Amino acid sequence: MSTGARTYGWVLLCAAVLCGAPAAWAQDEEPQAPRPERLYFNPGALLGSARVVALGGAYVGIAEGAAGFPSNLAALAHRSASLEKDWDLGVTLTWLDLPFVGGRKRDLDNDGRPDESEDSRQLLGGLLLQYKRFGIGFALRNSAVSYCATAACNGDSERIRVSLTQSVLAGAVAFGQDDFILALGLFAVQASFRLSSGGDEIRYGDTGVEVDMLYRPHGRAWRLGVTVRPEVVADLREEDGQAPVLAGRTLFGAVVAPAVLSLGASWRFGEGSERYNRLSPAARRQLIVEGDALPVPEEEPKGAPAGRWLLSAQVDLFSGVDNAVPLRSFASTGEEQPVGHASEFAPRIGVEHDTVPGMIRLRAGVYAEPSPFDGRPARPHFTGGFEVFVLRYWEDWALTASFDLARRYTNVGLSVGFWR
Repeated sequence: MSTGARTYGWVLLCAAVLCGAPAAWAQDEEPQAPRPERLYFNPGALLGSARVVALGGAYVGIAEGAAGFPSNLAALAHRSASLEKDWDLGVTLTWLDLPFVGGRKRDLDNDGRPDESEDSRQLLGGLLLQYKRFGIGFALRNSAVSYCATAACNGDSERIRVSLTQSVLAGAVAFGQDDFILALGLFAVQASFRLSSGGDEIRYGDTGVEVDMLYRPHGRAWRLGVTVRPEVVADLREEDGQAPVLAGRTLFGAVVAPAVLSLGASWRFGEGSERYNRLSPAARRQLIVEGDALPVPEEEPKGAPAGRWLLSAQVDLFSGVDNAVPLRSFASTGEEQPVGHASEFAPRIGVEHDTVPGMIRLRAGVYAEPSPFDGRPARPHFTGGFEVFVLRYWEDWALTASFDLARRYTNVGLSVGFWR
């Protein structure tokens, strides 16, 4: 080959490389797409205040106080039977998942095998404000769990921290003689993923509208409650230049929480159980001032018994979702297993006893936790706890404890709030 031909060949080769380089650079600059699957937010796990957990989650048909309104928003306008003011304030703070059992020994997602998580934590907080027949409030439930970012895990290993949060901002109003309460709330689902060493946080989030109600007829020893929570698909919220990758693992396109329909009822037993739905002094005074068309129920003697036994029953219906995978996908290297595509239900029952009126209450409950995994039976749980009056300073304060026991599952919680 002549020198001219060789020179001409090198020119063509350089031209091809230079022409192909911009295309390669453009390909490198294309943002990486998240995985098409959606991470499943398991509603079968019992998240609630210590009283709610001790009663097996059967609280939709009770709907009392700040500790209860995350279960039924109607509690926001449900005035305490002893309330004498036009307004009331409620607060609760609960720490669940006390670190008595290591995460690797438990089965949080109910797939029949121990988790590969390193630790977990659950927190719940609620605040409500009532004025006459109206109520507003905010509640937040957070579950956090960590997984090793590498196959070999030790005390110094990098961890992926996963935080799942449900929150609600809601309002409620009582109709008639406080016998029917309707509530509306903005229900939000959020998730975040980050490394234990720090760095950018990858977030998901979206909202839906929740509608709840409570029927509490006067002179009757029972109540009925209903909650309707929508399916929420929390999409990935990518920031500029942020790739959906953590510790070399590609994250999911969304987090999905299935729709939930809960039906609940509660009954009082014992002396004075017909006073279960009695009017508070504040509500009775308001009805008299406003000139209610219906006869106002007679005032009940202060401290009159209202039944020392409380029985509550509830069933939760969970909708199916498409293209969802479990949280343990972050720790597993095997093939992903789809979950949650079939509808499930969870029956619950709880009992409470005023062992020492005004001082000590004892509680117990059972419920069946459905598994989102195909072929897995529901897991039975046994729950219980107590509430103890602590002191009177501005308000009556109480300390509440709970436990939730099942196969490969233990959850112990403590809560501080007002005695009602």
